[in-house]
Amino acid sequence: MNWVISIKTKPTIKLINISFRAFLAQDIETVLAIENLVYKTPWSKAKFTHSLNNPNTLALLILKDTQVIGYSIALCAADSADLLNICIHPDYQHQGLGNKLFAHQLQVSNIKEIFIEVRTSNSSAFSFYEKLGFKPVDKRKKYYSDGEDAIILHFAIENS
Repeated sequence: MNWVISIKTKPTIKLINISFRAFLAQDIETVLAIENLVYKTPWSKAKFTHSLNNPNTLALLILKDTQVIGYSIALCAADSADLLNICIHPDYQHQGLGNKLFAHQLQVSNIKEIFIEVRTSNSSAFSFYEKLGFKPVDKRKKYYSDGEDAIILHFAIENS
């Protein structure tokens, strides 16, 4: 006779030590490696350099211990921003780190509203932003270089 014993256990939660810091020019190669793992049409080194050279750019890194595991870049104007890029290394996705990076970005800025364009085919990004509280407000036809449309999402910070 065969016996099957089933034991329900709680999932193991592995705490990681994360921190944030400014994304600087010397970080571009590290960020490019992550960018190329995540996106089918990644940003170029020139695009990162151009963004970092703009004084209105808020560029941040999220680190596990001392290892860069993600980044965000926003172009700020007064109290609004265009979120140009936010990305977490594939090995660290789906752990809430994108949420933490976004929350930190809000904390260190005076941003009251944020816009972002998302590829219509990028359902995981759309879902991520929707969970953060972004709402679709419009569509841009053939926005991307490959002709794909973009959905414009908006996030407003509620006054407390």
